[in-house]
Amino acid sequence: MPENSTISPVCCRSISLWGMTLLKIKKYENREIFSLFGILPVFSRPVIKADENTFVVWEPCSRSHSEVVPGYAKYLLDLGYSVSIVVKPEHYRSGLFSRFSSDKLFFNVLSRREAKRYFKHADLSKLQGVMVTTAGKLCDRINFDAAYTHFNKTLDRKKLFLVEHDAKFAVDAGTWDENIITLRKLNYHGARSTMVNPHYFGKVQITGKNDDITNFIMVGRLGAGQSDNAVIVEAAEKLIRDGIKNFKITVVGKGSLDELPPELADHVDIKGRLSFTDMFAELEKADFMLTSYDREKHRFYRTTGASGNFQLVYGFGKPCIIIRDFAGVNGFTDDNSIIYEKTADYADAMKKAIDMSGEEYAVIQKNLMNYSAALYDESGKNLADLIARQSGKAAK
Repeated sequence: MPENSTISPVCCRSISLWGMTLLKIKKYENREIFSLFGILPVFSRPVIKADENTFVVWEPCSRSHSEVVPGYAKYLLDLGYSVSIVVKPEHYRSGLFSRFSSDKLFFNVLSRREAKRYFKHADLSKLQGVMVTTAGKLCDRINFDAAYTHFNKTLDRKKLFLVEHDAKFAVDAGTWDENIITLRKLNYHGARSTMVNPHYFGKVQITGKNDDITNFIMVGRLGAGQSDNAVIVEAAEKLIRDGIKNFKITVVGKGSLDELPPELADHVDIKGRLSFTDMFAELEKADFMLTSYDREKHRFYRTTGASGNFQLVYGFGKPCIIIRDFAGVNGFTDDNSIIYEKTADYADAMKKAIDMSGEEYAVIQKNLMNYSAALYDESGKNLADLIARQSGKAAK
């Protein structure tokens, strides 16, 4: 799929007077360019591909959360809509949709500034809806009505669907609306939301356990000063001291082997920050996802928010190693994950994973995929019901 190209316009029209071209308008994939006398560009405006059965999905966050977009697009496609994605150039180039294609899925590669200009000035009246996958980038997470000010008044408010990644601020302020979408069910002061969990990434391979070397994967930085992941380093050191060396840790994130104990050098593969294309490939080669959550420091992940790691676990069928405090509320049980009780037990949890046979692994992986499928079905129904409530029509 080409990015915004100014090489060959899709169509062209001119405004002339007495046979002289005053203004030439060239329409490209995602923008129109207005040129004075046909040669001097004076103005451009973004456009997107959309018809009367189209939902537009926009991720306004520049640094994170883009991994949720394919999953939300898939739910909307399942409901019979055409889906037009507004995506930043760097996310598009990174392979966010490298595993996902559909003849009803369209891409609009726009900068954040271009996207904001489009939504503010374009006629949005014919769209079936707009989904914003990080509402907190358009408001203060308390007054969600402020998000509407970023859109042209031709968009019916009932057709704007907001995804919030941390409901705490609005719940505490008493402004929370249960029609706002969250990635998981809330576990905070009895607040309710519309849970729609996006864990579809396209055609992925659900792979079995590696025979000789157990491949653990983690997403995040591993190195000096990373107290969050110190438990992983300490557990790996203990395994090596105990003579257990048939494992590796693949790190998708920054770090340096120079910052780690030297005995880990042969067991840690620091990939650095990867494109989505490369990260997906590493996930398919891995056996288990390593997580390290602190009960108080990461309270967010068991009350009002969700970890991006969990979407990868659900989507790629990778059982995770997780502390019990964060397991149940996120769908992880002793039947589909490896759960440890306290930090001192982390090495034992890794050893259990290493010792697990291929047959035992297949069982817990199947249980995990069954949970993932049930979560997918529940999420799709929740979204269909939400759209129906907002539109006043029966759910699709």
